[in-house]
Amino acid sequence: MYRCLVLAAACLIALLVVPQNAVRAGVIYFNLQGKAGFGLLPGNENHTPTGGPGSGGEIGAGIFLDDATNVLTINAGWGSANGFTNLTGNATAAHIHGPTASGGVGSFTQNAGVKYDIGGTTAGFSNSASAGGWTNTQVSLTAQDVADLLAGRFYLNVHTTTNGGGEIRGNLVGVPEPSSLGLLMIFGLPVLVARKRAGSAL
Repeated sequence: MYRCLVLAAACLIALLVVPQNAVRAGVIYFNLQGKAGFGLLPGNENHTPTGGPGSGGEIGAGIFLDDATNVLTINAGWGSANGFTNLTGNATAAHIHGPTASGGVGSFTQNAGVKYDIGGTTAGFSNSASAGGWTNTQVSLTAQDVADLLAGRFYLNVHTTTNGGGEIRGNLVGVPEPSSLGLLMIFGLPVLVARKRAGSAL
């Protein structure tokens, strides 16, 4: 029992002293979010879409950045075939917009120009109103754009004929990594409990 506790403690110490960037697996995940909630939603637009707008969100492997290559991979969709609601018509354009003036929640109510065109003939893109979206669509970002992405200053916007300014939108919000404190709570607490139960036997 004592040897198990020593081993567990050593693992904890190793986790806590390794630099954070070394712990990271090189992949950072993102959620789609906005002022109306999670996903690609008409309510996340900063105008009011008309004509019974659709909805969408992440699908498959989701959205993630390889921080070694600065390549953003997008798996997101809309329409009934993907478990959401259909757009008012086929997508006429789709973009990554940014950077917004503010990051985080402040960016939800801000608009910015087109940064990357991810519609049209982009690999993995489908403009279908009922089964559209991106499948393993990859975008190579500049170093500055990676910094702005991590600061929460970019969003996805899908446009239709009915809603030329955008029908559904979702800001790219990074999914937090487990912190050292979180690791301590996950791994350290059972060790402390086991030690207490063992009492004087240790």
